[in-house]
Amino acid sequence: MKKIFILLTAAAALFSAASCQKSPVEAKNYGYLSFGEFSLGLDEAVETRAAANGNYVVIVTDSEGKEVVNTTYGALLEDGDYQITLPAGDYTLEARSTKDIPVAEFEQPVYGTSKEFSITAGETTYVGDLVCTLLQCKVTVSYSEEFLASVTGAGKTTVNVKAGYPLEYVLNANGTYDQSAGYFEVEGSTMTVVFSGNIEGKSQKMTKSFTNIAPKQWRQIKFIKKVNEQGNAVFDIVINDLVDDETLNNSLVIEEETIGEDPEAPKGDGGIKLELDYEAGCDPEITDLENIVIVPVATRDMAMRFRATVPNGVKKFNVQIDSDNDSFLSAVDAAKARELDLINPLPDNDIIFQVVPFPHGQELLGQTDIAFNLDAAQDAITIYSGRHTFKMVIVDQTGCKKEIPVVMVVE
Repeated sequence: MKKIFILLTAAAALFSAASCQKSPVEAKNYGYLSFGEFSLGLDEAVETRAAANGNYVVIVTDSEGKEVVNTTYGALLEDGDYQITLPAGDYTLEARSTKDIPVAEFEQPVYGTSKEFSITAGETTYVGDLVCTLLQCKVTVSYSEEFLASVTGAGKTTVNVKAGYPLEYVLNANGTYDQSAGYFEVEGSTMTVVFSGNIEGKSQKMTKSFTNIAPKQWRQIKFIKKVNEQGNAVFDIVINDLVDDETLNNSLVIEEETIGEDPEAPKGDGGIKLELDYEAGCDPEITDLENIVIVPVATRDMAMRFRATVPNGVKKFNVQIDSDNDSFLSAVDAAKARELDLINPLPDNDIIFQVVPFPHGQELLGQTDIAFNLDAAQDAITIYSGRHTFKMVIVDQTGCKKEIPVVMVVE
């Protein structure tokens, strides 16, 4: 239900003719416009920070668009019995919290109202109670927890109602995002929403257009992730409308669409490398990252060392662990480490780091050279025969990505 806050109570009807008394101006085809019982109210059906106050602009224009009154609500209140003489004819009164409506601005709501009326020769027309409503479309952006879990780098959602005047809602790599309210002047009825960012290690982009955009709406854009019948990850945009018009006060679920590759994404792997580090003392018998054979002989200690080179600096460094030994995988699952985020590890991952001492933590962000010394890992790995794969998934600060498997074989 609407909450209508009337600031001043007035008994006069809206723009009613209150007098038929003849006067000398009748012959000259003039009448009167009186603000003697004028009050301005606020309809807060859409929550904003606006409030009807004395700074509201009050403008009256004639049928040709010429201003005949330009004042403020506060000035009219001070006058108490403000009245002007006008030629008989048709007019429009407008009241707004600001004179101009910005095309697109964050946290800049504008309330207002307008009403057409007529002046009759020899009569007085009174301005009664007016109620201001939101003149723009309010837009906020949010993301579900499942969607944020897929984010692997910074991104943004761009909203455009009038072409050439977008607002950008920033999505940070750590999952925090801009929760500001954007306010858009409504021209036409279409809104375009563009998401671009890093999802699951890929720079991706999606564009959607929505119709029926109108003033007094609060369009709450929310990105959600789910799995379709084929088992593929898809992304929906859900929009809730909190609108003055009850016919639009519904939740709209937009047709699902898999986010595609961003054509503006950087090409290539950015020179990312993962190489055996013989200078650091790597065992000379290890010649291939994808075939490190660990022979379980108690008298032999292998030196398993390699180095990651990321010329543009690390943004994301994950390790995907797989094996053909179910017991090995059970041990990995106990540490919730099938998908290991080295930059933002889970507390349960500590078990893995005690066994396989991968470098980890926020200090990896921006690093261009990272040394791996996994000598200590062999004692635990030799317990499990089979082929164990540690796929390194590296994303740099420009969005370039490379996947490099390290395979340890226990015979």
